[in-house]
Amino acid sequence: MISTTADLERFTLALFAGRVVLKPLLKETMFAVPAVADFTSGKSATLTAGFSRIVLPHGTEAWGKTGGRHGYNTATGGTIDGSRTLVYSVNSTDAKGEETNPVAFGIVLAAFAK
Repeated sequence: MISTTADLERFTLALFAGRVVLKPLLKETMFAVPAVADFTSGKSATLTAGFSRIVLPHGTEAWGKTGGRHGYNTATGGTIDGSRTLVYSVNSTDAKGEETNPVAFGIVLAAFAK
């Protein structure tokens, strides 16, 4: 799919509002994290059928999806209530690395700051 960040934000807002998938199904599939530990790290799972949950240092819980190819990294997501959304695309040489890109994480922290 080829889209712009504005397209992704409109889609994210519609999805979180229940206009793409009905809210009960959305909660059951996209926002239901299984109560299991990550096989590698032993930490609690953060992935669902469609999103990843992140709890930021100040306590805000955000949900989103990231993607990347060598040279860029992109993400879309927000809070369940839609009060905060974020879509970004950054040039990155470590886009396919296992660790979170520090520039991208800085953008997330700034967007969801209290």
